[in-house]
Amino acid sequence: MPKPDDATRVLHMTDMHLRWHQPGTADRSERLSREMPAVLERLAARLDDFAPDVIVFTGDLLDVPDPVVAGDVEDADALAEALAQAEADYRLVRDRLLAMRTPFVVIPGNHDVADLVHKVFPESAPVIDHAGFRFVSFCDDLDDARTPYRDGAEADLFDTVLTDPDHALPQIHLQHYMVEPPTFMRSQYDYSTSRTMARAIDGSDRVVAVLSGHYHPGSLFMGPSGVCYSVVPAICSVPHPVRLMDIRSNGGIHITDSAVDEA
Repeated sequence: MPKPDDATRVLHMTDMHLRWHQPGTADRSERLSREMPAVLERLAARLDDFAPDVIVFTGDLLDVPDPVVAGDVEDADALAEALAQAEADYRLVRDRLLAMRTPFVVIPGNHDVADLVHKVFPESAPVIDHAGFRFVSFCDDLDDARTPYRDGAEADLFDTVLTDPDHALPQIHLQHYMVEPPTFMRSQYDYSTSRTMARAIDGSDRVVAVLSGHYHPGSLFMGPSGVCYSVVPAICSVPHPVRLMDIRSNGGIHITDSAVDEA
């Protein structure tokens, strides 16, 4: 898969829903939680073919049960054991990524324990520069209706990177939830403030791509100013999709959809 000389190649993957040290599997049969360590090994074996400069993982690395994510387990020992199992799974994922010898950025999703992700992946800072681009990572939440929202420190970070002169590098924004296009399937997958966010992104002249997960079928949308809004299909399902994005600093983007188990 040849890459243009003037482009940075981002390998975007999302929604792995891995369980290994954790017992059981995801509650939806198409989410092949217990097969994911082997899928990561097969991804590593194909890394020379994919030739990424940066690997981006936009959340739901694991499939942690909702009560454990919320800390809503009455038995303190059972909660501690479940969190220890989740931490072991995060360390498994980090070891696999480190073995690929490629810079990576990881953010949590709604099936992750965000504090554990930040603990196990200290290199995934909210703002980090790789290959001439500034990767800005957001850790957002769902409201009671399961609609994504951004507030507090995350909203402040969003405003800062779009306006502060210190953030002049071309930006790639990462969040688990979708900004564009408006998407509803059982619940709303884009933010309650998505239209306002998109106007700020498109008008900033700083953002070249917005990469998300959460919506397992995936989507691809180009904003009016040429910003690419990408949701790669979930890697937890056969044939384990990934998206290769060749991004130029001037905003030109070439996208190739591939898969770990696709020739």
